[in-house]
Amino acid sequence: MVLRITYDVNVWVAHFLSLSKGRQGTAAQRMIRSAFAGHCRLGPVQPIISHAMLDTMQAVLMRCGLTEAAAEAARNAVEGAAAGGIVPQPPYMVLGGGVQPMIDTEDGGVLDTAVAGAADMLITNALRDFAPGPRSAIDAAIVRLNADGDADVVLLRHGRLAHGLVIASLFAATAWLLDGARQRAKRRASVSQSSGSIMIVTG
Repeated sequence: MVLRITYDVNVWVAHFLSLSKGRQGTAAQRMIRSAFAGHCRLGPVQPIISHAMLDTMQAVLMRCGLTEAAAEAARNAVEGAAAGGIVPQPPYMVLGGGVQPMIDTEDGGVLDTAVAGAADMLITNALRDFAPGPRSAIDAAIVRLNADGDADVVLLRHGRLAHGLVIASLFAATAWLLDGARQRAKRRASVSQSSGSIMIVTG
């Protein structure tokens, strides 16, 4: 099974900014290197991206100090990772964007991309923007809380996704996909891979 993953723009940005500052081994870098390699602990992975997300990433990188050439090179690398992946998937053209009921239209566009690309998981550095509450009215449930009592795994229910969409914080996803461990949680809930699919297990 190929795990189809939408990496939020903030994860890509964190990776490239860390590189530009000479940092090594950050959670974002490890996750994105897995995306570029097309493999994680659970098996092959395929990045799911859209042109709108690429536009946003490139613009944010330039605002954060990268040169136009460096930002464009980053964009080309991400596009290449998707188009040349395990299951080649060129960037989606999500027209309009923000169809999902969220306060931030860019977050809505990221979620639109994940749904359009039939992603299994969306990994983000800002899970609070996707958790049920004032910033999001999507049909989703908090599956797990981290040790601080904040949501770090959410399950989106959507008619186009038979098993739903797992939305995970970067650190929760790193623990599962790269380290083979689960972070300490306040709810007995987890995301696991079983019989070729990601499933939510609660107890």
